[in-house]
Amino acid sequence: GVYYGQCSEICGANHSFMPIVVESVPTNYFIKWINNMINS
Repeated sequence: GVYYGQCSEICGANHSFMPIVVESVPTNYFIKWINNMINS
């Protein structure tokens, strides 16, 4: 799935305006993506 959030560290200005997106994928999909990044 895709999960949305925002920065929770108070270590600089405007951190509450730093959105994040995390996508959960199967392990084999992630490994295939890593190999594609290495080979490109």
